Amino acid sequence: MSWAAHQFETYAIQAHLPKRWLGKVSYLAIVAGDQLPDFIAKFWVYGFDIGGKHYGARVPHEFHRGWPGAGFSHSLFLGFVLLGAWLWFTRRKPWSKAWGVGFLLGFAAHCLTDINDSVGTMLLFPFSTDNFSVGTWAYAATVKGGKYFDGAAYYSSFGFVMDAVWLVIVLLSWRVLTREYWRTRIVPADPRVWAWLGRRFREPVLLAIYRATFFYGLCRLFAWTVWAHLLDGGQGWDLVWGGPRWVTSVHLAQLPSVVVLGTVAVLLAGVCLVADLILRREEPELTGASPT
Repeated sequence: MSWAAHQFETYAIQAHLPKRWLGKVSYLAIVAGDQLPDFIAKFWVYGFDIGGKHYGARVPHEFHRGWPGAGFSHSLFLGFVLLGAWLWFTRRKPWSKAWGVGFLLGFAAHCLTDINDSVGTMLLFPFSTDNFSVGTWAYAATVKGGKYFDGAAYYSSFGFVMDAVWLVIVLLSWRVLTREYWRTRIVPADPRVWAWLGRRFREPVLLAIYRATFFYGLCRLFAWTVWAHLLDGGQGWDLVWGGPRWVTSVHLAQLPSVVVLGTVAVLLAGVCLVADLILRREEPELTGASPT
């Protein structure tokens, strides 16, 4: 699992789109695609208590990333299926490509980022139920520990480093958070959505909506780090590969790291190729619209 990284990576994707894609990919769709895998699976992973009884996954890591379970939610196959369905049902809409490509990029980013925990993701499901992982940190979601133990472990390990790296990438691309970038790159890709919002809110509110994911990630990083090291009385930093060592690392059927990294590179290239082909298709061009 990757925590605030999933918020920061959406801006990193947007900031590093090829020039020919600028203004043609919906940032809102990137966010939607990035959040969908955990939206499908995460609620049942942690579960909930009613009347002293726990409802949720009996073995969290198997349900979250395995099969049978919700492991399909982190498969690129699902992303391509949903993309195909979207393009089919919205094929006559001028915003179809912008949202389809944005969704695919966000969905792929989430699935590929999550290869870093010790369980990994079933990237090639349904063709293979092997999990692709490089084991950077320990998967720590358990029935007994819940999200608090998970958070303490993540923010005591290389999970924290992952979040920090994505934050630095966004800060180095700070222009992606500016008013000018929003006006010239974000609005043209989603003119109808921002125009609709602009009829109801002033521009500062619209900018706050656009930046909300970044500040949510920032608050998440800060709050969970404080929880793990000050409020929870945690066991301290343990920046070792596969750590922290005070967590019992869990795994599912996996492949060698060299195979994992090679497959990820091929899949990433495939995602970019598909996105480029979609955007190059001749369809009515999006027309700009002022959000205010």
